[in-house]
Amino acid sequence: MIAVISDSHVPNRAPEIPKKIIEKIEEAELVVHCGDLATEKVYQELEQFNRNLIVVKGNCDFFDLPSSETFDREGVRFGVYHGTGIAPRGDHETLLNIARNKLEADILLHGHTHQEEIFQEDDALLLNPGSCTGVGGGSARPSEPTMIEIGIEDELEIKLLKLEEEEMKVERKESYPLQEFKSSKSE
Repeated sequence: MIAVISDSHVPNRAPEIPKKIIEKIEEAELVVHCGDLATEKVYQELEQFNRNLIVVKGNCDFFDLPSSETFDREGVRFGVYHGTGIAPRGDHETLLNIARNKLEADILLHGHTHQEEIFQEDDALLLNPGSCTGVGGGSARPSEPTMIEIGIEDELEIKLLKLEEEEMKVERKESYPLQEFKSSKSE
């Protein structure tokens, strides 16, 4: 399972990443943070919970991180990008352009809006886990902490999880045939 989180903003907007989300991070084969950790200490703490970690720079990260990353799983190419500089925030057309042309990715994991979302257009998928601490940002008001889990076996399974009453609950679940996103990009 791939655990995808973003926009933690610890400690300047939230005191810590919730324990239930940390439990999901510890269970994951891979953890992806889509930026705005806020401090290098958060990165170091995430590494203690799971050494298999991909992190990109957000607009509130003032330490050395890449602006984007790509990785492959089961023939699917994933891109990771925070979303800084996109106007309006979270613009699908711009994000799809980054996924397809800059990162050559089938699926783009992104953040910045603090609003969780699963969006598909043709052969591309945009996944925004929202804020793993539930903090507001931009036009997004504070909400419950959210994250995304990605399972890849015979199909691609996406679960949008929300922390409600100290329990991780599935807010939305989508399944896609794996062939829909397999491409020559990952070869």
